[in-house]
Amino acid sequence: MTEAARVGDTIGHSHALAGMIAGTLVGGLIAAAGAVAAGALFVAGLAASCVGVGVLLIGASLAVGYLTGEAATAARDGIADAGAGSLTPKGKIVTGSPNVFINGKPAAIATVSQVACSDDGPSMQMAQGSDKVSINGQPAARVGDKTNCDAQVMEGSPNVFIGGGTVTTLPIKPEVPDWLYKASDLTLLFAGLVGGVGGAVGKLGALGKMLGKLPGINKLGRVACRFGTLMTATAAAGIIARPVDIVSGQKFLDGEDELDFVLPSRLPVAWQRYWRSGNPGDSVLGRGWSLFWESSLQTWQDGLVWRAPSGDYVAFPMVARGHKTYCEAEKCWLMHNADGSWQLFDVGEQIYHYPPLAGDQPSRLSMVTDAIGNASSLFYDDDGRLLELVDSGGQRLACRYLNGRLSEVALQTAEGELPLAHYGYDEHGQLVTVSNRAGEVTRRFSWRDGLMASHQDAAGLLNEYLWQEIEGVPRVVAYRNSAGERLDFSYDFAGGRRSATREDGKRADWQLDDDDNVAQFTDFDQRRYGFIYQNGELCSVLLPGGAQRQSEWDAYGRLLSETDPLGRKTTYQYSRNSGRLFSVTYPDGSRECQHWDTLGRPTRYVDALDNATLYHYPDDEESLPSRVIDALGGEVKLEWNARGLLTRYTDCSGSVTAYAYDSQGQLSAQTDAEGHVTRYQWDHGGRLHSLIQPDGSEERFNWNERGQLAEHQDALGSLTRWQYNALGLPSSVTDRIGRTRRYHYSPQGWLTRLENGNGGEYRFSYDAVGRVLAEQRPDQVSNYYRYGAAGLLEEHREVGLPGGAGELTQRVQRFRFDEAGQLAWRGNASAEWHYRFDAMGRLSRLSRTPTALGVTQGIEEDSVSMRYDAAGRLLSEQGVNGELQYQWDALANLQALTLPQGDRLQWLYYGSGHASAIKFNQQVVSEFTRDRLHRETGRSQGALQQQRRYDEMGRRSWQSSAFGHDKLTRPEDGALWRAFRYTGRGELAGVSDALRGEVHYGYDAEGRLLQHREPAQGKPGSRLVYDMADNLLGEKGPNSDVETHLPLAPVADNRLTHWQKLFYRYDAWGNLISRRNGIYEQHYRYDADNRLIQARGRGPQGEFDAQYHYDAWGAARARRSATRAKRRRQRALCGRVTGCCRSSGQTAAAAAGATIRPARGARWRRWSRRATAVRRRFTGTTRI
Repeated sequence: MTEAARVGDTIGHSHALAGMIAGTLVGGLIAAAGAVAAGALFVAGLAASCVGVGVLLIGASLAVGYLTGEAATAARDGIADAGAGSLTPKGKIVTGSPNVFINGKPAAIATVSQVACSDDGPSMQMAQGSDKVSINGQPAARVGDKTNCDAQVMEGSPNVFIGGGTVTTLPIKPEVPDWLYKASDLTLLFAGLVGGVGGAVGKLGALGKMLGKLPGINKLGRVACRFGTLMTATAAAGIIARPVDIVSGQKFLDGEDELDFVLPSRLPVAWQRYWRSGNPGDSVLGRGWSLFWESSLQTWQDGLVWRAPSGDYVAFPMVARGHKTYCEAEKCWLMHNADGSWQLFDVGEQIYHYPPLAGDQPSRLSMVTDAIGNASSLFYDDDGRLLELVDSGGQRLACRYLNGRLSEVALQTAEGELPLAHYGYDEHGQLVTVSNRAGEVTRRFSWRDGLMASHQDAAGLLNEYLWQEIEGVPRVVAYRNSAGERLDFSYDFAGGRRSATREDGKRADWQLDDDDNVAQFTDFDQRRYGFIYQNGELCSVLLPGGAQRQSEWDAYGRLLSETDPLGRKTTYQYSRNSGRLFSVTYPDGSRECQHWDTLGRPTRYVDALDNATLYHYPDDEESLPSRVIDALGGEVKLEWNARGLLTRYTDCSGSVTAYAYDSQGQLSAQTDAEGHVTRYQWDHGGRLHSLIQPDGSEERFNWNERGQLAEHQDALGSLTRWQYNALGLPSSVTDRIGRTRRYHYSPQGWLTRLENGNGGEYRFSYDAVGRVLAEQRPDQVSNYYRYGAAGLLEEHREVGLPGGAGELTQRVQRFRFDEAGQLAWRGNASAEWHYRFDAMGRLSRLSRTPTALGVTQGIEEDSVSMRYDAAGRLLSEQGVNGELQYQWDALANLQALTLPQGDRLQWLYYGSGHASAIKFNQQVVSEFTRDRLHRETGRSQGALQQQRRYDEMGRRSWQSSAFGHDKLTRPEDGALWRAFRYTGRGELAGVSDALRGEVHYGYDAEGRLLQHREPAQGKPGSRLVYDMADNLLGEKGPNSDVETHLPLAPVADNRLTHWQKLFYRYDAWGNLISRRNGIYEQHYRYDADNRLIQARGRGPQGEFDAQYHYDAWGAARARRSATRAKRRRQRALCGRVTGCCRSSGQTAAAAAGATIRPARGARWRRWSRRATAVRRRFTGTTRI
């Protein structure tokens, strides 16, 4: 029995690391002495060998070398073992069980309990515990149990003891890492390395102070990240004008436009350019630029300076060998290896390697690796310029230079060199053009006095900057672009204020604190944000309207928690000192975990319901999984090529999909499990040019010189064309029948006008920050929007066409949101709705209360309540008609649906979620067979069976039904059958039907239905005619060019007033209120949400009157109807069940003869969408 560990108990390390270093030193000295003696004997032996004595001396030299090597190893191991025998306190256990306490302190448990270790970091974890006693499903930790950094618990409870053996739940990284043991052995072999004993701490030298006056690109990136985490636009951080940092006045570039190419590989090579006006360094691209491989490390005064890949300069102290130091300002470590080489890395675990320093010369980046060992190696010429880069897949990049500047980067392929990027310069050696692999210019720059005067992106947007020296530093004072946007900047350094004034006179202001952080931001609409910092990190945002969002960050720059304005807190725990998430704990207490091995590879994902997905690897050299086993035991097999590209995917049912790639790593072919091949061809710019489908049809994609999709040619040769404005937004689209729709934008890129091609227009206006204020539609209905202090919608006012007497017709809908931005209430003339949410932000209750007008419209009170499991899947819905209950399997497939009257629908699956049968209570309703692509090929319902077949494109080619168990091999074998034909665009061209004979459909090039013919039924098929906005105008006979019943003009307002002998009328909002056909006329009435609530009039069966009722969701719940000739009927609609699930008589509705069936599928679709959303949430990319 061992003392139980608790939060606050001390953990400690042994002295094995110090012993190992000391042992290495002593062993190295012994080996060095032995090497000198052995070397002298060996030289003497060589000299004396000609007289016959040398053989003995050479033998003696080998013996001396062997004996001194053994002595050195023994000395090292002895000192290391002695060091391991004692413990030194290094930290405490900081988290424990949420509900189990020992001596008033939370109990420490393996895996979950976090440990702060002064040697290894603040986010270590307990990795061991009792194999007999568990707390919250994890082994209870005790004195002597280890953390994943190999520390041990030193103290525990004085009176609570826990027995059992020891179980290890996480990989434990030894105190002396394997690489250090190997380095020690190399040291003994060469006997020349010296390691320090004392630790080094981070400090900032004179160079760091000088360069620290202006924020670097890395810091600007972190600022943008922090603001984004708290759901605040980067403009609030002062990053605007594509982009300018208005706090410092610097212009910088680091985004997608500066990413010239990415070389796909296990460790991808991103050829990223950086430029910053405050960067004093030179580059092969010109002053202020930097490429990642220009990174270097060199001595400066009494320390070191690191040129980061972004071009930023970071000061470090001189670090002793075998030690590392952490720079909190830049969130990275500098490690001095035992062989004299250096490493720079952060929590992202991408490691930059530098050779040993040689005097004052810079040590250039020699290799980039990840935690698993994938590596890119770099080779330089005598001038320090990169000659060649070899990536982890063996791909080679070569650099070409002209007049000292980088002119071209090319990939060595089997077909020869493939240029990936070209660079052009002005007479001063400044970069002026960047071109892609197709030779297209993607970036243009102009310069004035060494500062960037303008840059133009691939879309053609020209951005211009005006500079002025302020406080001794050039700063941007004005910006404009070719789309019409303009900003003027002002700086008040004494008052700590910055401002930007837009071309429309709107102004934004930033107030800074003493550390030059943005403390308050006033947006262009004059709403204010406040910002609070702690330890240099943004920890709280005060939003307009008074809400507050909070976040917590550790010293390594990792997000530890975020809290929304309602106090709902999500916490994050990491694996060791990396950025790899180990767990996420949500506001409701649910938790997801991702386990990693010591190489940083994911090994096990556990969802909030403890369902585990396992990842397996073939060996320690492979970074990508070869097998994935899901929570139900299904196994997926994966194969990869040397570049890390997936080549073969075998699903858990054994179906194989194969992928092939060209020499540039672009997908060239995909072969599915049925052998259908889809081929891809790419243009010189790496863009998809041709898509060849399995049936041989081909689609083509043509791109303009700016890299934008200009033309798409479908399989039948019809073209769709696009044109773009300077912002890269589509300005016009010409479809396959020659119609052109045009789009108009503001200088900020907000859509202001849309032409529908038929003479009608949609018009939009916006407030100062881009929220829609008004929308005018072609039918002259206008929508107006008003927002509250928090920027959320408060009122939607709809103004329709004037009434018969010219009076104004309008209606208003109002909204209220809670502090977290969730809709809490909405109301209109018919009813009001209240919304409640659980701790996870999921809707838990929705209630509707009718207004006085709503009561007259037949609207009733209604509510629905929802429950969810820990994984967020819907468990039940409780409404006025009873309760629906849901049951899910571990892969989030719906297993069972229990109806209000107790009946139960069940789904049986195979593989990862392919339905094989459906049961109703204990009765099998239908069974399914599927092909290797898991498409349904057959179903049975008792003795009735149906077979389906598909063409190469995955479209159903025929289906046939019959009674009995005979195999149907062709459609005509069944009693009821259909065969389907398709056009080259995939439209249904015709059906061969056992009952109707041949059915033909005709379309225009845009896919609109033009004709429907059934010759066997005597339907020759008239040709339909449309206007330019796809409104149906009329028809003409199949053999006649004379159009009948056509209006004189297109339907510009999209309200069709008559069709053939039908005449239509609409209300002010565009709802159909009257339909007349000769003596028959129907009238319709709607509620304030445009839902049909009454239909009355005269039809073929006489006069009728029907009322429609809806639940709180807005889905149809019941219909009551009556005719003069028949009694009144009521039909209850339940959208969660299909017609085959009609109640057997338990419910009152069933006793009254009601039929349970889908209400036009509305609620079923809504439920299906919710179920799909839940499924995607937990079976696609997880939140870990």
